Amino acid sequence: MLKIATVFSGIGAFKFALKRLNFPHKTIFACDNSDINLTIDYDKELKTIKCLKSPKEKEEYCYKLYENNSKKHNFIRDTYLANYKCDYFFKDIRLLDGIDFKRQIDILVGGSPCQSFSQIGRQMGLSDTRETLYYDYARIIQEIKPKVFIYENVSNLLRHDKGKTWNIMQNVFGPLGYVLKYQLLDNRNYNIPQDRKRIFIVAFKNAHFANNFEFPKPEKLKFSMQDFF
Repeated sequence: MLKIATVFSGIGAFKFALKRLNFPHKTIFACDNSDINLTIDYDKELKTIKCLKSPKEKEEYCYKLYENNSKKHNFIRDTYLANYKCDYFFKDIRLLDGIDFKRQIDILVGGSPCQSFSQIGRQMGLSDTRETLYYDYARIIQEIKPKVFIYENVSNLLRHDKGKTWNIMQNVFGPLGYVLKYQLLDNRNYNIPQDRKRIFIVAFKNAHFANNFEFPKPEKLKFSMQDFF
């Protein structure tokens, strides 16, 4: 059975895709903080969390941090758990200790917040505090060492800051020990009547699997938006 984990989990799109495909899988953990920011020393708190014994203790410690430092409610967690099962739901990638799941995950999936790179956002890139979460994603990959990881973001990421941001991100992923494959995909080419371009990175620990991987070929669009009303 495929063991998966997701960060920036949102509504659980990857898990729903596996469900639609009837692909046997188990979700070890999901993680999303519902865009709630705390005024805490994240580095200090992560060190404290790493000293705790079990993932459950770490999960509960993080919950208490949110309860004590914010009045906002994590509705994403509510929605996710109302639809799917997982062993753990962590509230913040910045407070997630991946060591507990070292070599236990087949596929890790995540796409850090895209507003920093989006054409309709402020395009502040890696200078935006939300995009430092990208580095946390890289940290989690390094700690967990999944067999495969998938990273997704907006197409403008490739052009942001004249390509410098994309080069930095590749340089961060490069030393992690994976063979990277990436391609720009558009919903319209996969039977979704929406112009929605996204960059996808699919990275493999095993070079043999990477060499045999191909992104799906475009299909002729069969639907219109009206078909979904």
